[in-house]
Amino acid sequence: MSEQEFQAKVLSELQALRVDVEKLGTDVEKLQTDVEKLQTDVHKLQGDVSELATQVKNQEYKFEVYQRGTDAMVGMATTIIIVIIAAASVVVLASLSPAITALVSAIAHQGN
Repeated sequence: MSEQEFQAKVLSELQALRVDVEKLGTDVEKLQTDVEKLQTDVHKLQGDVSELATQVKNQEYKFEVYQRGTDAMVGMATTIIIVIIAAASVVVLASLSPAITALVSAIAHQGN
């Protein structure tokens, strides 16, 4: 191989190497852009997860308030039912009292 052919071959190889390095630089820049976009997406996702966690906490609080209200209503309904039963018992016993007194008196008079 002559000196000119050798120089041409070396120059050709150097130009091919330069093209490869430039392509590699372009690929690295594209990769950096992709990484930055991924970081942005991750930050956005973290924000979405934080917002979702806040919403879940709010729902848990609403459920607790609802449950406390329901418990209070059940307690109040139970108290009302007990009061109604007690009042009905008083009314029934009060109306039966004269009849029971008369029955006891009648039984007592039959024995004499």
